[in-house]
Amino acid sequence: MRIIRGVEEREYIKKLFPDVIILDIREDFLPKIFGEGDAEGKRKLFKAAYSGTISNVIKREKCDLLADGTILPDIEESFGVKITDLKETMSLEEEKDLMKKHIEGFVKSQHNVEIEYDVEATIQPVASLTKHEVRKVLEYLNMPQELVYRKAFPGPALSARIIGAVSQENLAFEKKVHDLVESSVEDYYKEKFGKTMIINDDGEQEPFQVFAAISENILKKKVTGLVDGKRTYDIPLCEKGEWDFEKLIKKASQIKGYARVFYEMGSNPEGKYDIVIRSINSKDARTATVTNLPIELLNDLKQKLLEISETKNVFFDVTPKPPATIEYV
Repeated sequence: MRIIRGVEEREYIKKLFPDVIILDIREDFLPKIFGEGDAEGKRKLFKAAYSGTISNVIKREKCDLLADGTILPDIEESFGVKITDLKETMSLEEEKDLMKKHIEGFVKSQHNVEIEYDVEATIQPVASLTKHEVRKVLEYLNMPQELVYRKAFPGPALSARIIGAVSQENLAFEKKVHDLVESSVEDYYKEKFGKTMIINDDGEQEPFQVFAAISENILKKKVTGLVDGKRTYDIPLCEKGEWDFEKLIKKASQIKGYARVFYEMGSNPEGKYDIVIRSINSKDARTATVTNLPIELLNDLKQKLLEISETKNVFFDVTPKPPATIEYV
């Protein structure tokens, strides 16, 4: 899990919800994911850990029902269908049959679908809602703004933002730089607009996601793309020179033969890890535009990242969705 402003996420959650039970499965889970570099492989490992942990709790607590937070994009990307194509009540066999029929619409595995638990029923109260609709529900329930506008987090946790194999070392580095990137951009929005996320003129949540992805020699690594609704894997294209946001976005939108366009911001030859700053705006995560962050903010962020000795290169991802995905697995 991530760090939020220097605080481990589990501590952050405990402060908001003192009664919540947090299960720590790191000792069992991390050795399984260390060394796994394949994107879909990471998702499958996380899914197994997620379902196995919940199954143990169901057995221990003698649960009759299970509620989970599956939302609409999870359904669409896993089943290749719209919510209207689903029955209100479905068995696991019916779900699998539906996935086979619409396999061409499959985008990626989700850690919280196509699983059968030993309960009378699994209830998914927000399965017909997108992220911004869930935020409206939270506001109606008078939840704290820091929770309502908290950035979403990928299912496979920080392993989703490490391109290639995961290790104890790069996981610790990712936690550090992710917090620096996310908090720096949020501070900018808080200072300028009074909150960490706004609704822009296009009706998008801006920024919808802000994070750092890392890798060694990232320009030689295959990263995810999204072409004609299907996930692709290819190397990124690197652009250098004068900063021209509109020109870069246009090039990235029309890219062929590469998965994404990265703009090179700075480097330290003595470093080890490349960092990609990713900041996007979106209404519902189905599509996304790149946040037009001020170059002064990006340069300040670049300097902070290069002050960390392990940092080698700093890039800014200028690719919308499509033709890129939001995350890197």
